[in-house]
Amino acid sequence: MNGTLERTFAAGIERELTAIGTGRSRLQRHQRRARMATVAAGSLALAGALTGAALVVVYGLPGTTEVTPFPDSVSGSYVGTAEVELGAVPEGADRVILDITCSEGGKIEVQTRPAAGSTGGGAYWDCSDPIREIPTTHIDDARLPAAGATSITVTADPGTPWSVVARYGSSETSDWGVNARGETYGVPNDEGLPDLHSAQATNGKIGYIRNTELMAFEGEGYIDVYESDGETVIGKFPIGDPAELGDPEE
Repeated sequence: MNGTLERTFAAGIERELTAIGTGRSRLQRHQRRARMATVAAGSLALAGALTGAALVVVYGLPGTTEVTPFPDSVSGSYVGTAEVELGAVPEGADRVILDITCSEGGKIEVQTRPAAGSTGGGAYWDCSDPIREIPTTHIDDARLPAAGATSITVTADPGTPWSVVARYGSSETSDWGVNARGETYGVPNDEGLPDLHSAQATNGKIGYIRNTELMAFEGEGYIDVYESDGETVIGKFPIGDPAELGDPEE
């Protein structure tokens, strides 16, 4: 399993960490629905910029969404907020796939498909953010045009130049697994969070953290990472900065 953060997606770290939550953003209090992107070439490990850990999406785990792009694409260059004309929505399309390139200016925002139980979501980033080593941001879950429309809006700060390659896409999501305890396990997807969702422990092992334990946790520290049975502990997941938390085995 390739646990390396894909640089193309570096600009999305802020969006994903906000959606997933961390010890500092108090996921257990806000109970935000997870919105995680998948990477066509393998896996996406979201760097724990705030937690020092990673919530991961790996192909093959239950609940993974496989996105298939349609062959035809459109491209264009714009400044500030603009409408991207995509043409009529083809049969079977359930999303728009975007590769947006910018290296100067301000913030850009794209409306994304809503997770279960929510009314909507969005991807947003700052084109001049120094963390963005690659200027192209890939979004594989942008919202389709409104009923009867053929274009989507990309919101950008005035004077911000950007270009895009866009196409329609379809997706197929596998079912979550169910263990002997009756708990669902897998990766977060449009249905929300399974009872046990995928995470990488401080020892590098990939397993699952229990949603109720994360929600109930107060302050900073460690929670258990389990195998899919929800009983066998294989490591620890940090809530907070591991450099400050110390060794989880002590």
